[in-house]
Amino acid sequence: MTTSPSSTWTSAEEPGRAFPSGATYVEALQTTALCFRGTDLAGAEVRVDALGRPRAISGNFAGVFSVTAAGGTRYAVKCFTREVREQAARYRAIGDHLARLDDGWTVGFDYLDHGVMVEGTWYPVLRMEWVEGLGLIRWIERNAADPVALSGVADRFAALVADLAAAGVGHGDLQHGNILVDGDGALRLVDYDGVYVPALAGLPAVETGHRNYQSPDRTAADFGPEIDRFSSWVVYLSLVALAVDPSLWRQLRDEDAENLLLAESDFTDPANSFRLATLTGHPDPRLRGLAARFHDILLHHRAAPPPLEPLDPVGTTAPVGSAAGSAVAVSAALPSWMAERVRDHVPAPTPPVRFDRRPPLPAALTWLLSVLLPLGVPMALFVDPAVAVLDASAILAWAAATSSDYLRRPERTPARAARAEHKRLLRAREAAVARTNWLAWETRRLARAGDELKADQDHRRRTLQQRHNERTGAQHQAVRQRLDRIDRERQASATRLHLEEQRLLALRQKDHLRAYLARFPVRNAGIDGIGRALSANLEAIGIRTAADFVGVSYAVRGANRVAVFVLANGQGVRASGVGEVKAGRLDQWRANLTTIANGNRPTELDPAELRQLRDRSTAERAALDAEHRAVRDQADAAARELQAEQRAEQAALAEHRKAANSATAHTRVEHDRAVAEAAVVLERAHQAVLDSTAVTDVHRSITYARYLRFLLTGKT
Repeated sequence: MTTSPSSTWTSAEEPGRAFPSGATYVEALQTTALCFRGTDLAGAEVRVDALGRPRAISGNFAGVFSVTAAGGTRYAVKCFTREVREQAARYRAIGDHLARLDDGWTVGFDYLDHGVMVEGTWYPVLRMEWVEGLGLIRWIERNAADPVALSGVADRFAALVADLAAAGVGHGDLQHGNILVDGDGALRLVDYDGVYVPALAGLPAVETGHRNYQSPDRTAADFGPEIDRFSSWVVYLSLVALAVDPSLWRQLRDEDAENLLLAESDFTDPANSFRLATLTGHPDPRLRGLAARFHDILLHHRAAPPPLEPLDPVGTTAPVGSAAGSAVAVSAALPSWMAERVRDHVPAPTPPVRFDRRPPLPAALTWLLSVLLPLGVPMALFVDPAVAVLDASAILAWAAATSSDYLRRPERTPARAARAEHKRLLRAREAAVARTNWLAWETRRLARAGDELKADQDHRRRTLQQRHNERTGAQHQAVRQRLDRIDRERQASATRLHLEEQRLLALRQKDHLRAYLARFPVRNAGIDGIGRALSANLEAIGIRTAADFVGVSYAVRGANRVAVFVLANGQGVRASGVGEVKAGRLDQWRANLTTIANGNRPTELDPAELRQLRDRSTAERAALDAEHRAVRDQADAAARELQAEQRAEQAALAEHRKAANSATAHTRVEHDRAVAEAAVVLERAHQAVLDSTAVTDVHRSITYARYLRFLLTGKT
């Protein structure tokens, strides 16, 4: 089952609710018990892709899913991605009309208003019978070497078109994707979005069909039972051509092309179409005539083509290369004066020509000489040599006389002319055979040249694509490196902001602690053992308040431990009279004050300071964002430039391919005509030799030896 994946269409949309996208339907159909709840599709199995997600065939404004219900029945479920005016009414009218037909091409379907639930909302679906079959292109690729199968499909397609016309139905999008060939070779039509039935008269078309099968003049206003006329000519001509000459599939069609043998460019510019030139110049007369008729339609009836004019069943025509096909092609590909010579030739029997009216004197002399010569000549030679010489002279005179008489015989001139003509015709047949053999060699050479041309074109196309991929990949890599650097700098900027906030907060907390400790002089601390004298000693080394030192370390001097005060600048000093115990008390006093100070230390920066810091970071981030946008803009511009270069190179390559294919097609047409003419010349030469042989056989008795026999006996 398939839908048209690449049609050019005109929708009859009207403003309305938004429909889910294809991706949304894919998500919904992962749980069929929910999206189809309350219907016979609840819990159905959906065909999935390699990632295990529902596999959709995308169409014009819908996605089609293969769904197998719990009972084993398989359906093609079409989920719409946009709303079309009067969609339900159209499908119901189409369904009602098709239900009354008994044609094998139809596929059953139901339009369900409450078909699938997506995100809590019901949307319509088209549930169609699943058809096991191949799209037309895939079927042709599998059967390209089977002219009988191709001709059968061509005949069945012509019958299908006649059935559509008889039923007053127009499919609206006859193309390779919507024509399925099942296992029995029967044709089925799918995708009824653009179908016309009489109940829809007066409405516009919802689509205008695939551009490679439709008239360039077709619009949405063209919606009636005749909408398939143009596309039926396109499909039928291609099928007939392939049935006659399967090699046209490779010759006229690019790999993976969305068309059969003809495409949109052939319809818009038929005068410069090498495909049409190949078909209209083909040696097969039926194909040539059909192609010429379609060419005339393109020139004069493109907007309103006539109904399809199928040939007699195509299966009765032998393909090119067969004996029958060659015979038909030979005679019909030539001027009438030449074709008339190719026919079954059975000449009427002609009685042999014989000598008539035997002259008396030469006959009498010949008879006498024949009697006397065996007896008289030997005796004369023995008795008298002079008599022998006389007899010999008589024989020579007799020979000269009979020879002269033979040369004057009226029967001799046509006999001689017939023998000369026979020799000439034998030489002509040898020349015709030589030319036919040369053309056969030339046919093989042209075939090799065609294969080499296609291989070269494929190589050029692959090389162009590879070069574009390499350039695009290198550009993407360079852009990715620049963007990665910017992302790293963004992260570094954020990290710097955080670290700077932490550093400034630590400085503020340190200043808070120092300011708090500076409020507590040592001399007023009331530390046990530290009076005025020791306070003076501490002041002497710079320790007046708890803020003037940060701790106490101890050094060993002999057997004693000596207390060393660590000042705020990191310097270690000793205070006279302050031992280990008193230093420890002093250090504990400071630690207690530090604990108190830390209890109410600031936990965030000053707002003005924080704003200044973040403004600086924001400026850095803005600069990086601007650089990021600039890199992306440059990348987009470079990508567009690369795409423009690729399109230009592809256009140049296409133009080169078109010119080469046109030249090849022209050469082939001329060569095929030369082959056909050479075959006729050879046939004529062979027939002429046969006729000449018959004529020379008629004059077989007209020879000098037979003439002597005639003189002697009266018989030849």
